[in-house]
Amino acid sequence: MLALFLALMAAAWLIDAADDMKYYQPWGAVVYTRTGERTPILRGDPQILSAVGAQQMYKLGQNFRGRYINALGGHTGLGQEPIQSLSPDLINSNQLKIMTLDTPYLVASAQAFLQGLYPPYTLNSTRAGLAGDATGILANNSVIDFPMGGYQYPQIEVAGEYDPNGIYLGGDQSCPLSSQESMMYLTTKQFLNTQTLTKSFYEAIDASYFDGHLAQDKIDYINAVAIYDYLSYGYVHDSQTYKTFANDSTYAGVYDQLRYLADEQAWYYWGNTSQSTSDNDTRAMAGKTISALILGQFQKIVTESGNSTNGKSHLLSLFFGEHEPFISLFSLMELDFINENFRSIPPFASSMVFELFSMGSGNDPFPSDPQDLWIRFYFQNGTDFKGSLQAYPMFGRGPSGTDMPWLDFQNMMSRIMTNTLQDWCGQCSSGALFCWGVDNSTINIITSGSQSRGVTPTVAGVIGAVVTLAVAGILFALAMLIGGIRFHRVQPSKKSELGGFKGSAKLASDPDLHLAKNGVAPAGIVSLGASDTKRVAHERVGSWELRQKEFGPGGAKSGDLGDESRRGSFEAIEAAMSKPVQPDERV
Repeated sequence: MLALFLALMAAAWLIDAADDMKYYQPWGAVVYTRTGERTPILRGDPQILSAVGAQQMYKLGQNFRGRYINALGGHTGLGQEPIQSLSPDLINSNQLKIMTLDTPYLVASAQAFLQGLYPPYTLNSTRAGLAGDATGILANNSVIDFPMGGYQYPQIEVAGEYDPNGIYLGGDQSCPLSSQESMMYLTTKQFLNTQTLTKSFYEAIDASYFDGHLAQDKIDYINAVAIYDYLSYGYVHDSQTYKTFANDSTYAGVYDQLRYLADEQAWYYWGNTSQSTSDNDTRAMAGKTISALILGQFQKIVTESGNSTNGKSHLLSLFFGEHEPFISLFSLMELDFINENFRSIPPFASSMVFELFSMGSGNDPFPSDPQDLWIRFYFQNGTDFKGSLQAYPMFGRGPSGTDMPWLDFQNMMSRIMTNTLQDWCGQCSSGALFCWGVDNSTINIITSGSQSRGVTPTVAGVIGAVVTLAVAGILFALAMLIGGIRFHRVQPSKKSELGGFKGSAKLASDPDLHLAKNGVAPAGIVSLGASDTKRVAHERVGSWELRQKEFGPGGAKSGDLGDESRRGSFEAIEAAMSKPVQPDERV
């Protein structure tokens, strides 16, 4: 009996040891990154990416390369978790999805990031594989490199003003009801009280620091975000601004207070969904649309079982935008309930990272059972690299719940997202050109089947316009036949010139927005069976279903805007530099 007992104990020990040897195996990642430092909004002219911002994005790209592609390259500030099959040297567009809005500094940010992720690569005619088929190799076996030592040109999808795909990176833009919901903050007692309490604070800031871009009477809490945006740029690039806020004792703490007030205003503009009266709250529209884009990318990976060779799914999705989607999605995922720093404006070059992974030996095939897949969320605070990414729990889960089952994640994201053009146009009451003709009764924008592609948003808008014109034509014909209406020729006048509909190119958006057939779980948390030894029950710290209404001291009340307690802030732009920038004196 003793021998049998010892054998059983040894077997149990071996099983536990085998479980301990399982490795974190990522299958894909979606990364949303805020622009690198750009020129201030108050200047009025189009903002551009600064040299500091370009360096921030380049360094960030290098460190993501170290995490997902080449840990031996020496850039390990984000840890090392290589994604299987990612091309190590040459950009493979089938594996990457890169998308941004049609804004110069955002496009430049994406380009600088990709320079770090896939640096210049020198071709070699003796290499086999993709490099051997490169376009720089000539018939005589000589090699011509791309400019700048083999610079690589990534395929970046850019969503312009008339492209409906733009709503997924900037859902609050061209959304009147979102702006209206945000501006309601200006009518609250909380805003008026803060404005009164900070009046003398703002009046003490001389208008000369704004170089004529902001009058003295406009230096007020109502412009808190724009004021900090301008002065934070001056803090880095203007010697007088830096000396005043960093070294002048009479301004001690003023810079930090400006940042705090900007964070507070931004939270009430684009976050604070604890005060939502329904799931259709449009204040956080930027988070509702980016969540659809994130979920869609993972659903394609799962549907294709991790295969990126056919171009239907992408192992690494890189999206670039501004701070509004950060704040909105942080609120929708209840991250601020875990850490109040999530009520702050993320510093430039910050990233929120979602990774799809399983636990295995490191060489296992893609899991056939979706219950073996998990999602982990990370936040990277600018270029303040700590040697690893910091994970946080989502949707009110406890501190130990950073690993979320894929089916749970899919369910929860589907409940907060706005994923069809039809829904966005309706919820926003938008007059955007691509919303014309989008009607429940005539057009089905998104289909649920994984095989059916449906009608693209651009085509949907055109169809709707054509249908409208056709109906109008029929009515005119009836009026002529029945009512006796006639037309006559008048003196010709100069032909008007109208701008056309910008829809000549499709940005491969439909697959992003389609949900895999039967992919979204029904409402409610997916049950984790007690027999599933790979799962650990996670504690919850609140009810997502109640939309956080009970959160905060005494619970939220009508008219309130939640907890007003002071909170910490992200380190902002100081984290991007080890030493203060010492620019030349102004003239």
